[in-house]
Amino acid sequence: MDVDRLGSVPVRASGRSPLQQAIDPLRLQLVLEVGRHGSITRAAEACGIGQPTASAHLRTLEAAAGQPLFARGGRGTRLTDAGRVVAEHAAVVLSALDGMREELDALGGARAGTLRLATCGDFGNYLLPRVLSAFAADRPRVDIRIAVAPSGDVARAVASGAADVGIGGEMRSPDDVEVERLMRDVLVGIGPADLAVSGRFSLRDRTLIVSTRASSTRAHTERLLAQVGRPARIVEVDSVEAVKRSVAAGVGIAFVSAVAAADELERGQLRAFAFRPAGGPLDRWFVLIRPRHRRPTPIAQAFEHALRTFCGRHMRIADGPHPELALPQLRAR
Repeated sequence: MDVDRLGSVPVRASGRSPLQQAIDPLRLQLVLEVGRHGSITRAAEACGIGQPTASAHLRTLEAAAGQPLFARGGRGTRLTDAGRVVAEHAAVVLSALDGMREELDALGGARAGTLRLATCGDFGNYLLPRVLSAFAADRPRVDIRIAVAPSGDVARAVASGAADVGIGGEMRSPDDVEVERLMRDVLVGIGPADLAVSGRFSLRDRTLIVSTRASSTRAHTERLLAQVGRPARIVEVDSVEAVKRSVAAGVGIAFVSAVAAADELERGQLRAFAFRPAGGPLDRWFVLIRPRHRRPTPIAQAFEHALRTFCGRHMRIADGPHPELALPQLRAR
């Protein structure tokens, strides 16, 4: 097999012209240096090689071009018209090679590329922007694509390869993913701003607003319903924002993440109520979801590190409602 070498990479010579076979980054750089310095000796010095070696490289390139590239005279060596054509293209080729090297280095250092995230609404809408502000600040060449979906769909997106990293509420996940706990979250009961502020009430007299069955919050709500009984009516909507807006409008009550309801509770747009399941506080964990059988990209690894750092610093951000907000007590059957 006839094999030539471009640098240290084997390249099949068949089908390539003599000039293509003679192309080598060092030879192209020598042409540029001859044009700059007017001397093969100084061009060799600029490239860190000896003059005889430089001359041999230039003769090889000149022979492959099929016409003189250099005119030698008493005042040194200058480029011919053909030499200037080669030099112009050499500058483009070497610049492209430099760009390729920079992009490869950036990928390896998690400085360029694309990060595909899938996240549940509770974390994605209220906490993820704070993670991204720190992660993206020094990565202007990283494109970030975010899909917000129920936790079950997040896990499936990671398993199928549609997402590099997922963040969701803790729930049963496909076998093709593995999970890591990040931050504890507590569910709070919320009602409209004019919800009665004292006494007990029965869920059997209320309309309960819930999210879709793929949601981790819905799964935890179903656990609570098994203890306190079914509501008079269930209204299902497809996002935590729709849940909160429905509650604020007086449609019913709901159980949502403390993180998701914090702003509305502070502004008095929603009212919190206490509930005490037999098994203790109705809490869950936000979890990192990663593929089990695919190696994470450098960018995904860097994002996971940023995520762990954020959650480690804010572990108490989701500790549940403040005592003064825990007003009416939900009554079990």
